[in-house]
Amino acid sequence: MQKNMLDLAEYKRRFIDFLIQADSLKVNPSNSEGDWTLKSGRTSPHFVNIGDVSDGDGISQLGKAYAEAIKATEIDFDLVYGIPEKGVGLAIAAATSLAELGINKGWFFTRKEAKAHGEATGAQSNDIKPKIVGRAPKDGNIIIQLDDVFTAGDAKYEARKVLDSLGQFNLPLLAIAVDRQEVGIDGENAIEKYVADTGTKVTAIITAAEIYKYLSSLKDHEKAAERIARYLRVYGTKKAKEDLGLKPLEQRIIETDRSVIPACDVPFEEFGGLIKSTSHLPKIGGYKIPATSGRKGWERWVETARKHTNKPLIYDHQKAGTDIPDTAKEFMKELRESGIDTVILFPQAGPETERAWIYHALDQELKVIVGGRMTHKGYAQSEGGFITDEGAMEMYKIAARAGISDFVVPGNKPEVVKQIKEIIEAEGVSPIFYAPGFVAQGGKISDTARVAGSRFHGIVGRGIYRSSDKELAAIEHCSQL
Repeated sequence: MQKNMLDLAEYKRRFIDFLIQADSLKVNPSNSEGDWTLKSGRTSPHFVNIGDVSDGDGISQLGKAYAEAIKATEIDFDLVYGIPEKGVGLAIAAATSLAELGINKGWFFTRKEAKAHGEATGAQSNDIKPKIVGRAPKDGNIIIQLDDVFTAGDAKYEARKVLDSLGQFNLPLLAIAVDRQEVGIDGENAIEKYVADTGTKVTAIITAAEIYKYLSSLKDHEKAAERIARYLRVYGTKKAKEDLGLKPLEQRIIETDRSVIPACDVPFEEFGGLIKSTSHLPKIGGYKIPATSGRKGWERWVETARKHTNKPLIYDHQKAGTDIPDTAKEFMKELRESGIDTVILFPQAGPETERAWIYHALDQELKVIVGGRMTHKGYAQSEGGFITDEGAMEMYKIAARAGISDFVVPGNKPEVVKQIKEIIEAEGVSPIFYAPGFVAQGGKISDTARVAGSRFHGIVGRGIYRSSDKELAAIEHCSQL
């Protein structure tokens, strides 16, 4: 039994096995097809639906797992409350299993509409009688709430309002089946916000990180586990990444710490000559392939380059990451199949597009470089442009939190490069910079290199490909590193 598996309590392992057997936990080892679209719109390699558990044995297994999770918290309590609708059956099942563990407590749930006849025995006042099923809570009772999952949390906040209307209770714990450990569009986690807002602890029978740990110990699920880890690298909470031990990616796109990357913004007919003239130079680190390459087929550009060099081919879509999140998967799949090594993203379409495009690039085993600030005047609002300065910096932050360590920066704006470096390092990432903006745009490689640090690659286009002697021009730019 592997260490990851030993880290999990026995009831957690049993629960994951049960979910797999019940087809409630679905995982996908393939990065080509078969993933699930969540309510959030994200495409996920794993999916859990507790609603698929719909028979007697299944609800019994659920009850046992909830009971073990509640017992593990060591919180004393009086009642179990099922948050309508899905929590109703869970409360009864959990209370039954708790009794089998020697913890005999009451259960109840609230009605959608007050009962118009009869009484709920043991209620503290006539007002509460028509509103519940089960044992009526009394002022001062300690109540544990149950539900299946936690998404935005609306139902949980509403449940608190309902309970507050019934009396004065202590609500120390909310138990759920699965915590996907994801951040929202705003980068925040709904569970962490709920805990901060209410003071109620949230415990899950299993977390996404625990699903990963268990699956990674099973030989036939290792590939699916790897994909879950990639997903959590991009979408996961800080706690999820800590649980998985995720650290910044060591992509090592360019073998040397400093190099020049020719930007091959030339007609296809001139591309081969540019590669042939410069690829033998040791300080040429790779080649940036332009968006126009798609017109005559990425494969043709890759095949032509590979006749002369095995150095990295970095695709720049001018600018990828400006479309909706849904376009990312097929785009990255096509890039990978064409033989491209690395992709540059400028995620100006927002945080969800950025996360989706990073995730699907990594899932296709592409290396990723992310940019936020550009070289031309009038880009950022402080320069008269549309993009806020803070928004551009957020692009770098989100990428750094996903473990990306390679970034495009404006080489003709050293003061901006310095600011970006500080922001990325504050996220615990040691950045590698790729900078255009030299020669025609006024930047000097030597000036930016001093600010950027030890790992820096200058992207040079017109200064090389417009020269009558491309080899000599490349040598000159390399000498400035």
